[in-house]
Amino acid sequence: MKINKTIYGSLLGLVILISACSKNFEDINTSPDQVEEPTLDFLLPKIQLTLSDNAYYTNVTIIGQLMYQVSNHGTNFSTLTIGSNKEYHFEYQYATAIKSLVNFIDKTKESEELINYNSIGRILKAYAFHSITDLYGDIPYFNAGKGYIDRTFQPEYDDQKLVYEDMLNELKDAAEKFNPAQRLPGNTDLIYGGSIEKWQKMAYSLMLRLALRINKADPENSAKWISTAINGGLFESNADNFTVFYKPNTYYATISNGQPTPFIYYTSWKLAAPFVDYLKNNNDPRIYIYSALPKTGAVDGDNTASNQFGLPPFVPANEIPKPIEQYSVSPPSTFGKYDAPFIHQSYSEVQLMLAEIAIRELVPEVSKADAGSYYETGVKAAMEQLTIYGGNYVITDAEVNKYLMDNTLNTANVELALEQINTQYWLETHYNFYETYSNWRRTGYPKFDEAEFVIPRRMTYPAKETNINSENVQKAISRQGADLITTRVWWDK
Repeated sequence: MKINKTIYGSLLGLVILISACSKNFEDINTSPDQVEEPTLDFLLPKIQLTLSDNAYYTNVTIIGQLMYQVSNHGTNFSTLTIGSNKEYHFEYQYATAIKSLVNFIDKTKESEELINYNSIGRILKAYAFHSITDLYGDIPYFNAGKGYIDRTFQPEYDDQKLVYEDMLNELKDAAEKFNPAQRLPGNTDLIYGGSIEKWQKMAYSLMLRLALRINKADPENSAKWISTAINGGLFESNADNFTVFYKPNTYYATISNGQPTPFIYYTSWKLAAPFVDYLKNNNDPRIYIYSALPKTGAVDGDNTASNQFGLPPFVPANEIPKPIEQYSVSPPSTFGKYDAPFIHQSYSEVQLMLAEIAIRELVPEVSKADAGSYYETGVKAAMEQLTIYGGNYVITDAEVNKYLMDNTLNTANVELALEQINTQYWLETHYNFYETYSNWRRTGYPKFDEAEFVIPRRMTYPAKETNINSENVQKAISRQGADLITTRVWWDK
C-alpha cells in the first residue's frame, strides 16, 4: 500500500511542533506580568480606600435616613421594613477590605522586617470589623476572609462579646509591636505616611471608641480598656484624624467616595429636616458647609442659613410641603462630591468621648471638672476640621466662640450634659452614619420621635448568608436572638 507522502509529512511536522511546544509549554504560557504574590505597598492603599463602602446603599440610604440626617421623598416605608440594601455593607466589606486585610496580615505575620506593616494591618482590621459587628451583631470574625488561605468558605459566626474582646487585644498588641528600626510603608500609606506615632494614636483612639461602646454590657472591662487607651496616647489634634482622601470625577471607582452619590445623581435625595432645623435653630455655623440649596447650572447653590430647609423624613412624594428643588442638599463644593474626604475617626470624636467619660466619672484618668474643657475642644475641632472639604466658607474663631458661649456644657446636670455631648457627636459624624447610628443606640441621643417610626436596632443578615452559610447563621440566631431589626446586639443594652 502506498502512503500519501503529503499527509505523512504534515502529520510528522505537527508531531514535531507539538513536541516543541510541550517542551517549553510553561514558559511560553506564563505571562511576564503575572503577580504570584501581592505587593504589600500596592495592597495597602486599596485596603484603605475600601474601608468606606464603594457605594451609598446601606450607609446613606438606610442608616443616614434612620439617623434623620438625609431624606428621600417617596420612601414612605415603616422603618420596621426598611427595604433593600441593608446587606450591602456586610457583603462589600467581606469581599474587599476584610479579604485583603486577612491576606495582608497573613503575608506579614512571620517577618520581623514587616512588623510595622503587620501592626497597621491589624489596626485596620479591627476598624473594618467593628463597623460590621456593630451593624449586624454576631458575625464571621476569627475564620473570616480565609478563602484564599485555607479554603474556609463557610466561616462560623462569632459571639460579639468575643469579637470585641479580640479587637481590643489586637489594638493593644499591634500598637506595642511597632518598631522604628524596621521597614515602613511611606507614601503608600495614604492615611499617615508610615508614621508610627500616628498609627499608635489611631490604635488607642479606636480602642477608646470600642471601650466606651461596651460600657453598659461590660462596665468593668470597659473601664479597663478606657484607661488603657488614655494611657496609651490618643489623637492630639486634627492632624491626627483618621481620614481618607479621594480623587475627583471618579464615579464608583475605588479612588472615589461613593457616599455623596444620592445628592449628585438623583434629585429626590435631600438633607433631613431634623438635621437642618437643628443647625438653623442653634445658629450653628456648620450649616454653611453642610447644607446648600441645589445648584443651578455651574453655580453652587445658595448656602444662606435662613434659606435652608430639610425634607421631612418618610414623606410620600404627593405630600411634600414645598417643591422638591427648594430643599437642601450636601453642597457640591464640600460634602456633595466624589473627592470629598471621609473621616473615619476624628480628634473631635475623641474629645467628646472624653467629655462623656469625665462627666460620668468612669475612670480616674479624667476628672469631671475637665468635662467642659473636653467638650469645648471637641466642638471647636469639629468646626476647624471642615476646611479639608474645601468650599468658600471658613468658620471663624469668633463664630466658634459665640457658638460655645451659647451652648455651654451644663455640668451640673449629668443627663443634660450627656445629651449635649452626644448631640454634638451626632453632628460631628455627618456622613459616617454607621458611627452615628452606633453612638445613638449606645446613648439614646439625640432623642428622636419614635411614635410613628420605630428605629431599628440592627440590620438583618444578607439573604446569601442565610442560603449559603445557613447552619452558622442559625447558630448565631440561636445565641443572639431572632434575625430581626428589633433584636439588639450584645452591647446595646
